[in-house]
Amino acid sequence: MAMAKNLIFDFGAVLIPIEEQRTHDAFKALGAKDSLSEQTELFKKYEIGELNTDAFLKALQPHFFRNTIFKPDLAEAWSAICYAPLPAETLEFLQQLKKKGYKLFLLSNTNALHIEKIKERSGLFDYKRFTKFFEQVYYSHELGMRKPDKAIYQKILDDHQLQAEECFFTDDKKKNVKAAAKLGMHTFHFQPEEHNLEVLRRQIDKLA
Repeated sequence: MAMAKNLIFDFGAVLIPIEEQRTHDAFKALGAKDSLSEQTELFKKYEIGELNTDAFLKALQPHFFRNTIFKPDLAEAWSAICYAPLPAETLEFLQQLKKKGYKLFLLSNTNALHIEKIKERSGLFDYKRFTKFFEQVYYSHELGMRKPDKAIYQKILDDHQLQAEECFFTDDKKKNVKAAAKLGMHTFHFQPEEHNLEVLRRQIDKLA
């Protein structure tokens, strides 16, 4: 099998810390109804750009006990998951990989509010520096599709004329890793409670 020359990274939990519990707690503090936890399809629609931010926040409002819950409060609670700036070690990690000649790609299931919050936390300078390490950044809400759909992986391959067996993909969601593996990519299931960037570096080095 060919070695990996192209590295495809998930964003949240791999390259930047996230904590879903912060959003759960923030919604609870605003008086969320039990029905909010059942809105998986609503969240997916926002994640693939079927809803813009204003429509998404409006759709959230009925799932809270307060009659006058404000959209900015909902937006802040939704983005509480993005609590940290881009770590300096992430920028250094990507820089070293670029120096070694790898082509880097970012593939994230995300949404406009989360990216806006990451920019705010990190500052535009570091965010732009971060994105420049990648040949291209792929965000689900801009593409109209999300992992683990086969089409989103295939788009990267087709856009850049890549061979799957020459690609390495890492993600914190097992189903996303399995989908990439089915296409023939080298994969690694990154588990933030057990792994760090040094572990990830060693996995990549094995394919050099």
